Amino acid sequence: MRTLDRYIQIETMTSVPDTVGEPTETWTAIDARRPAAYRPINGTERFTSDQFIARQQAEFIIRWSTDVSMLSPLDRIIYPAGESPIMDEDIYDIMDVQEIGRREGLRILTARRAE
Repeated sequence: MRTLDRYIQIETMTSVPDTVGEPTETWTAIDARRPAAYRPINGTERFTSDQFIARQQAEFIIRWSTDVSMLSPLDRIIYPAGESPIMDEDIYDIMDVQEIGRREGLRILTARRAE
């Protein structure tokens, strides 16, 4: 497994009741900070609705644990996670999750909108 020299935050969508009891969807952190390996993948550009949309793709490798065993494309990754107040954090949508070995790690393929 690669060196896990970066930090990410993994978030999942949850439903929380608001002040009047109506369910409101919100992002909840699975982990505050998790060590990960980061590798950028070739980006893409698409022409959609009279505008170009650039997507930056990336691969994250993390250690397997029960906390992240059910990770899916319904979740997202924040990178970098709390490393420095100077650095901007980006939101990466999860496209695919693949198990590495038998409960050794997870390979997470992601994409973010490059604006």
